[in-house]
Order: sequence, then structure tokens, then C-alpha cells
Amino acid sequence: MARWWLRLEGVLLAVAAVAAYAAGGGGWAAFVAFFVLPGVIGGIPFRRAARRLERDGVQGSAPAQGARGRRRPAGEAPEPLVPRCWFLLYNAAHSTVLPLLLGLGGWWLAGRVYLPLLGWLAYIGLNRALGRGLKLYPYLRSTHLQLEEAPLRPRW
Repeated sequence: MARWWLRLEGVLLAVAAVAAYAAGGGGWAAFVAFFVLPGVIGGIPFRRAARRLERDGVQGSAPAQGARGRRRPAGEAPEPLVPRCWFLLYNAAHSTVLPLLLGLGGWWLAGRVYLPLLGWLAYIGLNRALGRGLKLYPYLRSTHLQLEEAPLRPRW
């Protein structure tokens, strides 16, 4: 149920961002550039990772045999396909926090919000509407929108 609310929220965010930009009267080239920006950032390591996924047949982590040819013990964490810093960059680019902070900073410093940032928010809203979310380290295909599927257990 929560997943549908998050998707609806994404649709509303995307529609509101496009409507606000259209009402602001800016040029659409800058809107499209900011709309594409998070997707470009997100696609940086996927070529290498996709090749490794095809080769190893594992979702988001290296196989039981380590990179140096040794067998990984059962309790050892899988070797990630991409570094942790990429997950931080991806999640920063696909979170509404960064474009909102940049917009508020522009409003505070210059007295106006840079309207093409609404393209970034529209992209994030479209991603949420399609069921894509923030990535969970170290798995490339696990997102915060899939947490509903796993039962929550208390840690005590």
C-alpha cells in the first residue's frame, strides 16, 4: 500500500514541477538539461556493472568466488559491483533534497529560484512514479521502494 502512495506522490511531484516551470515561462532547453542530469549521473558505472552482471549472473554483487580467486567465507559480505561513493552520488542526485536546497540557496542569495531545477524535480517524480527509488548499497537493483516486501523485525 505504501508503494502506491509513493508512486502517486511521484506523479504529483512531476506534474507540479512541469506546471510550475510552464507558468514561470522559462526556456525548455534548460528544463530538459536538468531533467536528464540525474539520469546521466545514475548511468555512469552501469556499463561496467552490467558486463559483470552478465558474466557472473548475480544481482548486484560479485559471485561467491572473490576477485582474487579465493572462495569467500559464508559470513563475508559480497564484493560490490560499484564503489560506495557512487551510491552516495546517485542517492544525492535522485533525492529531492539537493535540488530543493539549491533552489532555496538561489532564492536566499539572488532573490529568485533557478527555474530549471524544476526539471530535476520532475525527473525525480517520474522515477518515483515508475517505481524506482534510492539505491541500497551494495545491490544495484534494490531500492528504498522495495522495503515493503521484506518483513520488519525488531532489533532487540
